[in-house]
Amino acid sequence: MPPKKGGKKGGKKKGPTYMTHEDGVDHCAPFGFAPGDMIHTPLGLRACVLGVKYASVETLEGGVLWVRYDGPLEKEAPIEHPVSTPGYARAAETAHLWREVDRLNAAAAVKAEKRRIASAKKDAEAALEAAKNASSAPKKTSAAAAKKKEEENAAGDKENGVENKNSL
Repeated sequence: MPPKKGGKKGGKKKGPTYMTHEDGVDHCAPFGFAPGDMIHTPLGLRACVLGVKYASVETLEGGVLWVRYDGPLEKEAPIEHPVSTPGYARAAETAHLWREVDRLNAAAAVKAEKRRIASAKKDAEAALEAAKNASSAPKKTSAAAAKKKEEENAAGDKENGVENKNSL
């Protein structure tokens, strides 16, 4: 069967990006939050403010605050009117600090892992080079060759009048 021609045409169009601090305007301020703020929802979930999406980017009308919920799925969702809806609150400053500490620890762990991998790769290359050098070194004599050489030495000693102790 011949391969299909073409591919996806058009594709899915992305929506407008999140507006945060463009042109000196704080787009999240009317909602009472700043980009990157951690907030608690009325349901007790924790989320991080991403920014504002507008229905019309040119006129900046119809803005909706978008957040990313914490958890395994990290879903992004809009919050229509967090100022008028009770229960939305900015997380404590300590929560923001701990988030930054966690980010720094994760970055340090990644760097340490890269260093460990680089060191292991270097050690493996050194071991491979040592193995290559060992294989190019002169070979040790095998047991059969050693026995043959011993017999030759014993024969030479008999001719000189000296007997080998092992030959008796």
